[in-house]
Amino acid sequence: MSRRISQISENVIETFDLPKDLFLGYPCISFTGNKEVYISNHRGILVYEPDEVVILTKPFQIHVHGRNLVIETYSKEELLIRGYILSMEFC
Repeated sequence: MSRRISQISENVIETFDLPKDLFLGYPCISFTGNKEVYISNHRGILVYEPDEVVILTKPFQIHVHGRNLVIETYSKEELLIRGYILSMEFC
């Protein structure tokens, strides 16, 4: 039943062109080249290393891989990672 309600919610949000990050809790991610990644609507940091940062979000984890990664900005709602970003995975 819960999965069906979730699917109906997603359909309504798409039909009315509503922002998914607000209504479904999805993260909003933006890049500045391969030097910065900005993530809003996160649930916390699971791993913080110079070559990997793992961010928890509602539907999945975001793995940022790179070199000299530093969290420049961190708040309850958003974070900014700077460094040389090599790749990102959604697990």
